[in-house]
Amino acid sequence: MQTEVTENNKTAESEKNGISESTAGVEQNENAEQKSEQKTEQESADTAELKRIEELSEKLSDTETRLQLLLAGIAKEKLSEGAELARGICKAGKTPEEAAREIAEAYPHLRSVRREVPKFSASGSGDGDGFAAIRNIFAKR
Repeated sequence: MQTEVTENNKTAESEKNGISESTAGVEQNENAEQKSEQKTEQESADTAELKRIEELSEKLSDTETRLQLLLAGIAKEKLSEGAELARGICKAGKTPEEAAREIAEAYPHLRSVRREVPKFSASGSGDGDGFAAIRNIFAKR
C-alpha cells in the first residue's frame, strides 16, 4: 500500500513537472512574442525618428542656402529660383556659400537692383546747400 502511495506521489510530481514545463514553454512563447512586438514597435519608432531627422536636416540646409543667397545679393523675389539652382550645386559637393556665390555671378538677373540713395550734406555756413539760392532770392526782396 505504501508503495502505491509512493508511486502515486511520484506520478503526481511528474505530472506537476510536466504541467510546469508546458506552462514554462507557453510563458517563453509569450515572452518571445512580447519581445518581438516590442522590437517591432522600437524599429517603427526609430524609423519615424530617422525620417523626422531627415526632414529637419533638409529644411535646415534649405534655409542655410536661402540665407547665403540673400547675403550674396539675390533678390528676395527670386529667392526660390536661386534656391533650386543652389540645391543642384550643393548636391555636386559644394557648400551653400560657394553655391550662392556662383549663382550670383552666373545669373545676374537674379540679383537685387541696387538703388543709389541721394546723399545730403549740411555745410556749416549754409552756402553749399540747395536752399542757399532760395534764401538769396528772398533776402533781396
